[in-house]
Amino acid sequence: MNVYIEITYFMNALLILLSFEILSFLLNIRITKKRLCLYVLTYNISFVFLFIDLFTGFILLYDFILTFFYFKRSVYIYYPIYLFIYFSILSFVQWLLPSSIIFQGVLLMEGYHIRYIMIIAVLVILISYFYIDLCRHRIHQQMVKVCFQGHQCYGFIDNGNQVTYHGYPVIFINQRFAGDYTVIDNIWIETASQQEKIDLILLPDITIHHQTLHDVYAGIISSNQYDCILNQQLMGGLL
Repeated sequence: MNVYIEITYFMNALLILLSFEILSFLLNIRITKKRLCLYVLTYNISFVFLFIDLFTGFILLYDFILTFFYFKRSVYIYYPIYLFIYFSILSFVQWLLPSSIIFQGVLLMEGYHIRYIMIIAVLVILISYFYIDLCRHRIHQQMVKVCFQGHQCYGFIDNGNQVTYHGYPVIFINQRFAGDYTVIDNIWIETASQQEKIDLILLPDITIHHQTLHDVYAGIISSNQYDCILNQQLMGGLL
């Protein structure tokens, strides 16, 4: 079997790109162009493992390790959804390209047909267009109802909040809603003008947009601008 290595590498890079773009649609997350390129380069390295005598399923293990590295505790959401999207696209493209086969999760190209490559290129252009359009019109300042410790307020979903504690996302609540609380740790956060040390507490239960979460880390802030600042990584970015 003669395999076109360059075409195979390029085609699998496109499939990974499409997979992460669709993932961003489904999970309502914003992935920058830089991160997309990083994902494509690192996930597509698995192509090299086809030429190394490793056990069957090693590429799936490699993808899991990468997903855990990038998404930490949310790997249980991102990994199965990514696999579902990737293998769905992979099967569809293999059906479109009779000269290709799937081997250990990688599409191998045995021939070169320009009309099939054009079909894939059109799909990439369309999905990229909708992805860019979604990022351009995404509502960044979205407010949702939040309930915790007998209080009810509106939480601001902050796309820029990347604060974590031991790998778990951290939200911020105004100190007037905290009441008497037990500090479990102190963390440093970076505001627009300076770095600030704040108290960290553990909320046993919190309801966000009709979804109840347990054991959520919250930082206590004194700002009067927001009652609650949420982390988009909560529920795997489904906010």
